[in-house]
Amino acid sequence: MRALPLLLLVLAGCPYDTPDCQVDDDCSGSKVCTRNGECLAASEVRVVRVAWTIRGQAASATTCGPTPNFYLLFGSFDASDTYGYEPVPCAAGVFTVDKLPSRYNSVEIGADGRFQQEAVFDSQGHATFDLMP
Repeated sequence: MRALPLLLLVLAGCPYDTPDCQVDDDCSGSKVCTRNGECLAASEVRVVRVAWTIRGQAASATTCGPTPNFYLLFGSFDASDTYGYEPVPCAAGVFTVDKLPSRYNSVEIGADGRFQQEAVFDSQGHATFDLMP
C-alpha cells in the first residue's frame, strides 16, 4: 500500500530528528517513527483500527462487489493536516495503523465518489463503518 499523494503533513520536532524517518532509530532520544514519517514522543502516538461491513454483512470479495478497493484518509482538527492510504482492499474488513500521531482524531473512507463516510475514533482508537458501495 502507498500513502495518498495529496497528503499534507505538519512536521515538528528537534532539528536532530530526520523529518522523513523510516524506523525508530532515525529519531533522536526516545522518540518513535510514525507511519507518516514523523519523529514523535511515544505519548503522542497510538494504534488505530478501522473496521467495516457492507450493508450489515462481513466484507468479502462478494459483498464488496464493484468496489474492491477504497481509500482511508486520517484527519485532525486542522483540515489541511491529513494522512491516508490507497488502495485499501475492501474484502479485508479491517485496517490497522500501529503508529499514528494521536492528533489524527477521525478517518474518512471512500471510493471514486461511490461512497464517502467519516467517523471519529473512540477512546480505544477504533472507528467502524457500515458501507453501501
